Amino acid sequence: MEEMRDASLDLLVELARPTSHDTVLDYAAGAGIAGFAVAPDVRTVEAADELPDMLEEGRRLAGELGLVNVAFSLVDLYALPYGTDAFSLVVCRNAFHLLPEPVAALAELLRVTSAGGRLVLMDPVVDDVTDKALNDIARLREPAHRRHYLEEQIDELVAQAGLQVTQRGRVRRTIDLDYWLQVAAVPAAKAGLIRGRFKALPVDVQARMDVAFADRLVSFSYDIVGLRLERA
Repeated sequence: MEEMRDASLDLLVELARPTSHDTVLDYAAGAGIAGFAVAPDVRTVEAADELPDMLEEGRRLAGELGLVNVAFSLVDLYALPYGTDAFSLVVCRNAFHLLPEPVAALAELLRVTSAGGRLVLMDPVVDDVTDKALNDIARLREPAHRRHYLEEQIDELVAQAGLQVTQRGRVRRTIDLDYWLQVAAVPAAKAGLIRGRFKALPVDVQARMDVAFADRLVSFSYDIVGLRLERA
């Protein structure tokens, strides 16, 4: 598990404060990495997503890691097959920007979170300088991308869903551009286009994103916000 860990997972665990009594939903789980981070400290983890290939990869990884308390389910993210108050802890990492209807998704998560439970949301955020540039590049990289929000916009969506922020944190992530493109399986032609977009970014955007060029290598940074949410 350590080789998968990064600062955003440490922040997620800090905000979640998992206990041995927790039943956990990892929402829009992908391969289940967020659920894996809390699994050693909780009773059960249900990793739910609408992408069967990612769930299959998660099952493989969970087996390799010996995480016997993690299950994987193919679901409709807006009509979860769980009862009201089914989970004491819900985590959602690196998926909020993909959701077409974020308020509806949050409302469904509130439904399945028990009284006194908590929801931890982790996602990249932008600011006024990086908003258009990073979102344009992210859509080019991943057609399913909807929007990286400003932090205050996430707060507004959270409030619309009947939730409130009770704790927040932020980490800065620096990533190699080639790796970022590789994990999204970006074709070579489109990858070249995206590299060109980075070189063409305005100076103030490059500075805010810590864009660095070394021979053919490119790296950049962005902020990830973590929010602990509870019923308003």
